[in-house]
Amino acid sequence: EESMRIQRVLNSDIVMIFDECTPYPASFEQARDSMQLSLRWAERSKRAFEGNPNALFGIVQGGVYPALRDESTRGLLDLGFDGYAVGGLAVGEPAHEREAMLEHVCPQLPAERPRYLMGVGRPEDLVEAVARGVDMFDCVMPTRNARNGHLFTAQGQINIRNARFALDTGPVEAGCECYCCANFSRAYLRHLDRCGEILAARLATIHNLHYYLRLMAQMRAAIEAGAFSAFRQAFYAARAKPAA
Repeated sequence: EESMRIQRVLNSDIVMIFDECTPYPASFEQARDSMQLSLRWAERSKRAFEGNPNALFGIVQGGVYPALRDESTRGLLDLGFDGYAVGGLAVGEPAHEREAMLEHVCPQLPAERPRYLMGVGRPEDLVEAVARGVDMFDCVMPTRNARNGHLFTAQGQINIRNARFALDTGPVEAGCECYCCANFSRAYLRHLDRCGEILAARLATIHNLHYYLRLMAQMRAAIEAGAFSAFRQAFYAARAKPAA
């Protein structure tokens, strides 16, 4: 109830139910108890949400156990929400287990409602999740990596702190139209970072966020064109090349 009140005071466009993120690893019994607690909280959250004109999303839990994911999904669908998140992933489990859970859960969620994967992730993770039916993501990676000098490009990440960029007059990523790439070189960005200038983190953040927004736009366009499989192949082909 307090979570719903706070999110209403904040006027959150998307309100998330109060839940427990099941840790990894967790036994079946631990994951079951955690999931059932989240279901009870989902019901309370929906009651407390009444009168709020914004959207309320349920959160599917259940760890890496398909039967528990099924139970959680059924319970949330019975309650009815504006969108559905898949929680309890990207908490330390191997990528193949996360992808298996998405393959299992996403087809059970209404296609007309947003499907939101919480806390993910790397560009590869986004592509694989979209391939399995996910629409939305949140993650600190673009900003956190930027603060540590790691920048995303179509060919993979680069570490701007590497000495090889000290005299590099090219942009972070050739062809990128972000403010950082349009106005500053890799050498200058490295100089700012080495000097401890906060502008380095700001420019790197601008670039990384632009990269993620562009990646999502490219995936949407590929889906609309019926060419997502080709996009996925091209995405990995580009990353197989050495980062410039």
